[in-house]
Amino acid sequence: MTENMVTNLVKIRQQTMHLFDSVPLLPATGVENTGAVCHPIASSLYYIDQSSHKLFDISLPYGYTIYRQHIMETINGLSLSSIYRLIHESYKLTWFQLCKDYMTDDDYAWYLKSSWLDEDDPNQDRTVTRAEAISYFKLASKQHLMNRADLKIYQNLPETITIYRGVSPKRARLGLSWTADKEIASWYKKRYESGIKGQLLTAAINKKHILAYIDDLNEKELIVDVFSIQSQIQEVCI
Repeated sequence: MTENMVTNLVKIRQQTMHLFDSVPLLPATGVENTGAVCHPIASSLYYIDQSSHKLFDISLPYGYTIYRQHIMETINGLSLSSIYRLIHESYKLTWFQLCKDYMTDDDYAWYLKSSWLDEDDPNQDRTVTRAEAISYFKLASKQHLMNRADLKIYQNLPETITIYRGVSPKRARLGLSWTADKEIASWYKKRYESGIKGQLLTAAINKKHILAYIDDLNEKELIVDVFSIQSQIQEVCI
Protein backbone atom coordinates (compact mmCIF):
# COMPACT_ATOMS: atom_id res chain seq x y z
CA MET A 1 0.00 0.00 0.00
CA THR A 2 1.25 3.50 -0.79
CA GLU A 3 2.01 6.02 1.94
CA ASN A 4 0.61 8.80 -0.26
CA MET A 5 -2.84 10.28 0.24
CA VAL A 6 -3.94 9.12 -3.20
CA THR A 7 -3.48 5.96 -5.21
CA ASN A 8 -0.62 6.21 -7.70
CA LEU A 9 -2.53 5.79 -10.95
CA VAL A 10 0.55 6.35 -13.10
CA LYS A 11 2.29 3.38 -11.51
CA ILE A 12 -0.82 1.22 -11.78
CA ARG A 13 -1.12 2.04 -15.47
CA GLN A 14 2.51 1.05 -15.94
CA GLN A 15 2.01 -2.22 -14.07
CA THR A 16 -1.08 -2.99 -16.14
CA MET A 17 0.93 -2.42 -19.32
CA HIS A 18 3.62 -4.71 -17.93
CA LEU A 19 1.00 -7.39 -17.30
CA PHE A 20 -0.19 -7.09 -20.91
CA ASP A 21 3.36 -7.54 -22.22
CA SER A 22 4.38 -10.34 -19.86
CA VAL A 23 1.66 -12.88 -20.75
CA PRO A 24 1.83 -14.60 -24.16
CA LEU A 25 -1.24 -14.96 -26.35
CA LEU A 26 -2.16 -18.58 -25.65
CA PRO A 27 -5.18 -20.35 -27.19
CA ALA A 28 -8.04 -20.71 -24.72
CA THR A 29 -8.35 -24.29 -23.46
CA GLY A 30 -11.00 -26.34 -25.23
CA VAL A 31 -11.59 -23.82 -28.03
CA GLU A 32 -8.12 -23.74 -29.57
CA ASN A 33 -9.35 -23.35 -33.17
CA THR A 34 -11.75 -20.44 -32.61
CA GLY A 35 -9.22 -17.64 -32.18
CA ALA A 36 -10.07 -17.21 -28.49
CA VAL A 37 -7.04 -16.57 -26.28
CA CYS A 38 -6.20 -16.82 -22.59
CA HIS A 39 -4.70 -13.44 -21.70
CA PRO A 40 -5.22 -10.70 -19.06
CA ILE A 41 -6.67 -8.27 -21.61
CA ALA A 42 -6.91 -9.78 -25.10
CA SER A 43 -9.90 -12.06 -25.82
CA SER A 44 -9.27 -12.95 -29.44
CA LEU A 45 -6.46 -13.21 -31.98
CA TYR A 46 -8.40 -10.75 -34.11
CA TYR A 47 -8.63 -7.00 -33.60
CA ILE A 48 -10.69 -4.50 -35.59
CA ASP A 49 -9.18 -1.02 -35.70
CA GLN A 50 -12.11 1.38 -35.24
CA SER A 51 -10.55 4.23 -37.23
CA SER A 52 -9.61 2.22 -40.35
CA HIS A 53 -12.14 -0.63 -39.86
CA LYS A 54 -9.35 -3.06 -40.74
CA LEU A 55 -9.08 -6.51 -39.22
CA PHE A 56 -5.69 -7.48 -37.78
CA ASP A 57 -4.37 -10.86 -36.71
CA ILE A 58 -2.54 -10.04 -33.48
CA SER A 59 -0.67 -13.36 -33.56
CA LEU A 60 1.37 -11.77 -36.37
CA PRO A 61 4.02 -9.12 -35.59
CA TYR A 62 2.40 -6.22 -37.45
CA GLY A 63 -1.09 -6.93 -36.11
CA TYR A 64 0.27 -7.29 -32.59
CA THR A 65 2.07 -3.94 -32.85
CA ILE A 66 -1.13 -2.19 -33.92
CA TYR A 67 -3.18 -3.86 -31.16
CA ARG A 68 -0.56 -3.22 -28.48
CA GLN A 69 -0.40 0.47 -29.36
CA HIS A 70 -4.20 0.67 -29.04
CA ILE A 71 -4.12 -1.05 -25.63
CA MET A 72 -1.32 1.15 -24.28
CA GLU A 73 -3.13 4.32 -25.36
CA THR A 74 -6.36 3.01 -23.83
CA ILE A 75 -4.76 2.18 -20.48
CA ASN A 76 -3.13 5.61 -20.30
CA GLY A 77 -6.56 7.24 -20.38
CA LEU A 78 -8.39 4.99 -17.92
CA SER A 79 -9.38 5.49 -14.29
CA LEU A 80 -8.51 2.85 -11.69
CA SER A 81 -11.98 1.30 -11.81
CA SER A 82 -11.91 1.18 -15.62
CA ILE A 83 -8.49 -0.48 -15.61
CA TYR A 84 -9.82 -3.10 -13.23
CA ARG A 85 -12.78 -3.80 -15.53
CA LEU A 86 -10.36 -4.22 -18.44
CA ILE A 87 -8.67 -7.18 -16.75
CA HIS A 88 -10.20 -10.59 -17.42
CA GLU A 89 -11.53 -12.54 -14.45
CA SER A 90 -8.80 -15.21 -14.35
CA TYR A 91 -6.14 -12.53 -13.93
CA LYS A 92 -7.76 -10.25 -11.35
CA LEU A 93 -5.56 -11.37 -8.45
CA THR A 94 -2.45 -11.30 -10.63
CA TRP A 95 -3.24 -7.68 -11.51
CA PHE A 96 -3.84 -6.86 -7.84
CA GLN A 97 -0.52 -8.43 -6.91
CA LEU A 98 1.26 -6.15 -9.36
CA CYS A 99 -0.60 -2.99 -8.37
CA LYS A 100 -1.30 -3.32 -4.63
CA ASP A 101 1.80 -1.42 -3.50
CA TYR A 102 0.57 1.72 -5.25
CA MET A 103 -2.88 1.82 -3.62
CA THR A 104 -4.20 3.64 -0.59
CA ASP A 105 -5.68 1.57 2.26
CA ASP A 106 -9.24 1.82 0.99
CA ASP A 107 -8.37 1.02 -2.63
CA TYR A 108 -6.14 -1.86 -1.50
CA ALA A 109 -8.97 -3.45 0.47
CA TRP A 110 -11.60 -2.78 -2.19
CA TYR A 111 -9.62 -4.29 -5.07
CA LEU A 112 -8.38 -7.21 -2.99
CA LYS A 113 -11.96 -8.15 -2.14
CA SER A 114 -13.17 -7.49 -5.69
CA SER A 115 -10.38 -9.59 -7.20
CA TRP A 116 -11.09 -12.41 -4.76
CA LEU A 117 -14.81 -12.42 -5.52
CA ASP A 118 -14.56 -11.90 -9.28
CA GLU A 119 -12.24 -14.85 -9.95
CA ASP A 120 -14.03 -18.17 -10.32
CA ASP A 121 -11.45 -20.02 -8.22
CA PRO A 122 -9.09 -17.59 -6.47
CA ASN A 123 -7.78 -20.40 -4.26
CA GLN A 124 -6.04 -21.79 -7.33
CA ASP A 125 -4.89 -18.59 -8.98
CA ARG A 126 -2.14 -19.19 -11.54
CA THR A 127 0.35 -16.76 -9.96
CA VAL A 128 -0.90 -15.75 -6.49
CA THR A 129 -0.33 -18.51 -3.95
CA ARG A 130 -2.72 -19.09 -1.08
CA ALA A 131 0.00 -18.06 1.36
CA GLU A 132 0.40 -14.78 -0.50
CA ALA A 133 -3.36 -14.22 -0.53
CA ILE A 134 -3.46 -14.76 3.23
CA SER A 135 -0.73 -12.15 3.70
CA TYR A 136 -2.71 -9.67 1.59
CA PHE A 137 -5.87 -10.17 3.66
CA LYS A 138 -3.87 -9.74 6.87
CA LEU A 139 -2.65 -6.36 5.66
CA ALA A 140 -6.08 -5.14 4.59
CA SER A 141 -7.96 -2.68 6.78
CA LYS A 142 -10.99 -4.51 8.21
CA GLN A 143 -13.06 -1.30 7.99
CA HIS A 144 -12.38 -1.01 4.26
CA LEU A 145 -12.42 -4.73 3.46
CA MET A 146 -15.91 -5.38 4.80
CA ASN A 147 -19.11 -3.39 4.48
CA ARG A 148 -20.79 -2.24 7.66
CA ALA A 149 -23.13 -5.23 7.99
CA ASP A 150 -20.38 -7.79 7.32
CA LEU A 151 -18.00 -6.06 9.72
CA LYS A 152 -20.60 -6.23 12.47
CA ILE A 153 -21.09 -9.96 11.90
CA TYR A 154 -17.32 -10.44 11.89
CA GLN A 155 -16.91 -8.55 15.14
CA ASN A 156 -19.68 -10.60 16.79
CA LEU A 157 -18.34 -14.02 15.81
CA PRO A 158 -17.85 -16.30 18.83
CA GLU A 159 -14.32 -16.91 20.07
CA THR A 160 -14.63 -20.56 19.00
CA ILE A 161 -16.55 -21.31 15.83
CA THR A 162 -17.22 -24.41 13.72
CA ILE A 163 -16.59 -23.79 10.04
CA TYR A 164 -17.09 -25.83 6.86
CA ARG A 165 -15.56 -26.02 3.41
CA GLY A 166 -17.01 -27.84 0.42
CA VAL A 167 -14.29 -29.06 -1.94
CA SER A 168 -15.37 -30.08 -5.42
CA PRO A 169 -13.20 -32.51 -7.43
CA LYS A 170 -9.94 -30.91 -8.64
CA ARG A 171 -10.34 -27.95 -6.28
CA ALA A 172 -7.85 -26.96 -3.58
CA ARG A 173 -8.50 -28.76 -0.30
CA LEU A 174 -6.68 -26.17 1.79
CA GLY A 175 -8.47 -23.11 0.45
CA LEU A 176 -9.12 -19.83 2.26
CA SER A 177 -12.85 -19.90 1.56
CA TRP A 178 -14.96 -21.37 4.39
CA THR A 179 -18.37 -20.74 5.89
CA ALA A 180 -20.24 -21.39 9.12
CA ASP A 181 -23.22 -22.52 7.03
CA LYS A 182 -23.01 -26.28 6.43
CA GLU A 183 -25.62 -26.21 3.64
CA ILE A 184 -23.61 -23.69 1.62
CA ALA A 185 -20.46 -25.79 2.07
CA SER A 186 -22.36 -28.92 0.99
CA TRP A 187 -23.48 -27.17 -2.19
CA TYR A 188 -19.86 -26.35 -3.05
CA LYS A 189 -18.86 -29.95 -2.37
CA LYS A 190 -21.39 -31.15 -4.96
CA ARG A 191 -20.85 -28.30 -7.41
CA TYR A 192 -18.67 -30.21 -9.91
CA GLU A 193 -19.24 -33.77 -8.78
CA SER A 194 -19.49 -36.12 -11.75
CA GLY A 195 -18.43 -39.64 -10.89
CA ILE A 196 -15.80 -38.29 -8.51
CA LYS A 197 -17.01 -37.24 -5.07
CA GLY A 198 -16.02 -33.98 -3.43
CA GLN A 199 -15.16 -33.48 0.23
CA LEU A 200 -16.97 -31.71 3.03
CA LEU A 201 -14.45 -30.43 5.56
CA THR A 202 -14.99 -28.99 9.01
CA ALA A 203 -12.92 -27.48 11.81
CA ALA A 204 -13.57 -25.90 15.19
CA ILE A 205 -11.25 -22.90 15.28
CA ASN A 206 -10.43 -19.77 17.20
CA LYS A 207 -11.87 -16.57 15.76
CA LYS A 208 -8.35 -15.11 15.44
CA HIS A 209 -7.75 -17.28 12.37
CA ILE A 210 -10.65 -15.67 10.49
CA LEU A 211 -9.41 -12.75 8.40
CA ALA A 212 -12.75 -11.50 7.07
CA TYR A 213 -16.45 -12.19 6.64
CA ILE A 214 -17.73 -11.42 3.15
CA ASP A 215 -21.34 -11.89 2.11
CA ASP A 216 -21.39 -9.89 -1.12
CA LEU A 217 -22.34 -13.04 -3.06
CA ASN A 218 -24.76 -14.34 -0.39
CA GLU A 219 -22.34 -17.15 0.47
CA LYS A 220 -21.50 -16.14 4.07
CA GLU A 221 -17.82 -16.56 3.20
CA LEU A 222 -15.20 -16.66 5.93
CA ILE A 223 -11.66 -15.92 4.74
CA VAL A 224 -9.52 -18.19 6.92
CA ASP A 225 -5.78 -18.47 7.53
CA VAL A 226 -6.07 -22.11 6.56
CA PHE A 227 -2.43 -23.03 7.10
CA SER A 228 -2.78 -22.15 10.79
CA ILE A 229 -5.66 -24.60 11.28
CA GLN A 230 -4.51 -27.62 9.26
CA SER A 231 -4.30 -29.91 12.29
CA GLN A 232 -7.93 -29.15 13.18
CA ILE A 233 -9.46 -29.96 9.79
CA GLN A 234 -11.52 -33.13 9.53
CA GLU A 235 -13.63 -34.62 6.76
CA VAL A 236 -17.35 -34.94 7.41
CA CYS A 237 -18.59 -38.43 6.61
CA ILE A 238 -21.81 -38.27 4.60
